[in-house]
Amino acid sequence: MIVDKCNPGYITNRKKISILWILVYIVIAAGIFLAGYLWTHTRANVLTVIAVLMVLPAAKRVVNLVVMLPRKSVSKERLEAIKKEVGEGIILSDYVFTSTEKIMHLDFVVIKNGNVLAVKASSKQDVEYMKKYFTDSVHKAASAYNVKIFDTDEELVKQLSRLTQIEGAPEKEEKVVEYLRSLAV
Repeated sequence: MIVDKCNPGYITNRKKISILWILVYIVIAAGIFLAGYLWTHTRANVLTVIAVLMVLPAAKRVVNLVVMLPRKSVSKERLEAIKKEVGEGIILSDYVFTSTEKIMHLDFVVIKNGNVLAVKASSKQDVEYMKKYFTDSVHKAASAYNVKIFDTDEELVKQLSRLTQIEGAPEKEEKVVEYLRSLAV
């Protein structure tokens, strides 16, 4: 079962898929190399070159695995508790995004009533850099949105209870969601 990015279980699923693809590429490369060796009785053949080129897609999967390995998916209990508090808002979970300098991870991103609220993951991160980068990214899609990143779920719940019940424009919220999904790894 494949889990789309920004959905519960994405990080765990992505780790498993990356490991599986790395193994597939290794087996294919070994098979191509052995076929060439058994056919020509020498390593100097075109199939050896093709087998070596299998390193390229495998390297892409290794990088993906390295990015995801130190991160953990959000538990179902936490997600259900947040869903109950959010109500009609949009929730993105297991949100991993990158800049040119850093890899950042948020457990939850909630889009509701002209606000983008997030809970940072417990992993070691440069919080100030992440807040600035995430805020700037959201403002590229919708400059009027308020952006806040919290350390705990309880802080997010407190902020959700303070939000006004004014409905945001659904098309603008959808634009923000699509932009945030495009930033996710």
